[in-house]
Amino acid sequence: TRLSRLAFRRPVTGEDVAPVLAFYDRGRTEGDFNRGIQRGLERVLVSPEFLFRAERQQAGAKPGTAVSISDLELASRLSFFLWGSIPDDELLTTAEQGKLKDPKVLEQQARRMLADPRSNDALVNDFAAQWLNLRRVPEVVVDPRYYPNFDENLLQAFEKETEMFVASTLQEDRSVMDLVKADYTFVNERLARHYGIPNVTGNAFRRVTLPAERRGILTQGSVL
Repeated sequence: TRLSRLAFRRPVTGEDVAPVLAFYDRGRTEGDFNRGIQRGLERVLVSPEFLFRAERQQAGAKPGTAVSISDLELASRLSFFLWGSIPDDELLTTAEQGKLKDPKVLEQQARRMLADPRSNDALVNDFAAQWLNLRRVPEVVVDPRYYPNFDENLLQAFEKETEMFVASTLQEDRSVMDLVKADYTFVNERLARHYGIPNVTGNAFRRVTLPAERRGILTQGSVL
C-alpha cells in the first residue's frame, strides 16, 4: 500500500492493491517471500499509473478551456519539474490534505525541494545539460598540434564549471540575466590555468571573480 501510494502519486484503495497482492501470491508459489515481493514490485512498476503522468479531465469542462488541476496533479508537476522524479511523502501528504494550492504552502514546498540535492540533478544535470548541449562536450576532438595542453581533465572541468555556475544562479535566486552578465565563475587549478586566472591551486573548484572582459555563460569553455 505504501509503495503503491508513492508510485501512483495518490491515495490508493483496496482495488489498487489487490492485483499487486495477486502477483505477490503468485511469486510465493513460484519460490519464496523474496520472489513474491519481486513479483509485486514488478506489477507496480509496469502499471500505467506509474509509467504515465495523466491529468484527469474534469466533468463538464469544455474543450479548449483552462481548468484547475488537483493538488495531487500539482504535486506531480512540481516534483517532476524540480526533481525529475515522484513526490516524496511530505509533498504527497500535503497534496492529499488539499493544502498545496495555497500559495504560501506551494512556495514553502518549492523552496524545500530546491534546497534538496535532487533539484541539482534535475535542473542542472538534466535541464541545463540538454539546453546547453553539455553532453556533447566529451565528444570534442582537438588537434594536438595546435592545442598540446588540451586533455580529458580540461573537458571535464569545462562541464563542471557550467554546472556549478547554473546551480549557483538557481540556488541563490539570481536574475536570469546573471547567466549572461555575471562577473564570477567556478574553476579549479587546471581550468584557471587555461583561462589565465592566477592564484588557484588544487583540484577543488572554487568561486572566482572574472576580469572585466569576461562575463557570463557565453564565455565559458563548455559553451564555446
